Order: sequence, then structure tokens, then C-alpha cells
Amino acid sequence: QIWRPITATFFFPVGPGTGFLYLVNLYFLYQYSSRLETGAFDGRPADYMFMLLFNWICIVVSFCSSSNFENILLLMIPLIMSVLYVWAQLNRDMIVSFWFGTRFKACYLPWVILGFNYIIGGSYV
Repeated sequence: QIWRPITATFFFPVGPGTGFLYLVNLYFLYQYSSRLETGAFDGRPADYMFMLLFNWICIVVSFCSSSNFENILLLMIPLIMSVLYVWAQLNRDMIVSFWFGTRFKACYLPWVILGFNYIIGGSYV
């Protein structure tokens, strides 16, 4: 079942408890992906695509290193977190604001989002 890593990247179980988390993660994907495309990868779409492919391969290898392809369920959130992490590392000293006016440096944003995903969805992944 070699197609599992590909389908697990685009699958998200939307239900009554996870619909809001799905929308929030789509928002983060759009925001930070477009910021990377217009910032660090401006005029270099092939480099951006290579970064996404490399991140995806690293995620698949790390999830499959101790198991087989059948245990892969969700790869969408780790891929979104990798895009967010790359943006945060390229803009380490920028002050960002999260919901309810919380302000902190961008280098802490992936950790805040990880905690937010845990609170809203009940899981880190």
C-alpha cells in the first residue's frame, strides 16, 4: 500500500469535534505558505516545491521508521507544522500576535500552535 503516505497527507477526519481544528490548520497553511512564497522563496517556486517535498519525505520516513505504511493516518498537520517552522526560523525576531492579543517572538510560534492543536484537538498530531 504505497499510496498511504500520499493519501494521509491530504486526509483530515472532519467531524463535530475536529471541524474547527481543520479550518484553523487550513488558515495556518495558507497564511504561512503564502508568506514563504512571497518572502524567502520569492521568484523561486521550484525551490519552494522542493522544500515541501523534502519536508514530506522527512515526515514519512520518521513516521515509517518504526512501523509500516499501514499505521500512517495523518500527515497533514505535521506538514503544516513544518511549513510554519521554516517560516518561524526565517523570521526568528519578528514579533507575532496570536489569538486574544498574545504577542511573542516568531521562533516560539510553532510551539504555541502545537499547544493550541493539543488543546483544541486533544492530540499533538
